Amino acid sequence: MELFSETWAQAYCRKLNESEAYRKAAAAWEGSLALAVRPDPALGFPKGAAVVLDLWHGACRGVQVVEGEAEADFVIEADLATWQEVLEGRLEPLTALMRGLLELKRGSIAALAPYAQAAQELVKVAREVA
Repeated sequence: MELFSETWAQAYCRKLNESEAYRKAAAAWEGSLALAVRPDPALGFPKGAAVVLDLWHGACRGVQVVEGEAEADFVIEADLATWQEVLEGRLEPLTALMRGLLELKRGSIAALAPYAQAAQELVKVAREVA
């Protein structure tokens, strides 16, 4: 399944809704999250793309794939190779953030901090789909 495709995004949202661990960890989460890939015409992303998740109290209420800039409460951006490393389990997201490989384009680390466990579950579920 191709990362950042409509099929992948729908499967990710479905898997989040099936995850009891995510539901518990994200019980207080309200807002949208975009996982964005930087523009790379050679890889089929001439304007970049993002999977925008509508997350609400442990549920994924919807998802959309957008081309270009993503509108969300939190936007995390990286190149496709970095996302692949994260989703294949070869790179931890926190390490990638600290090294500047993943960039928080919108939102703040302080605002995300209370949802650290939910973020871990988001990555865990994404790895199951990837």
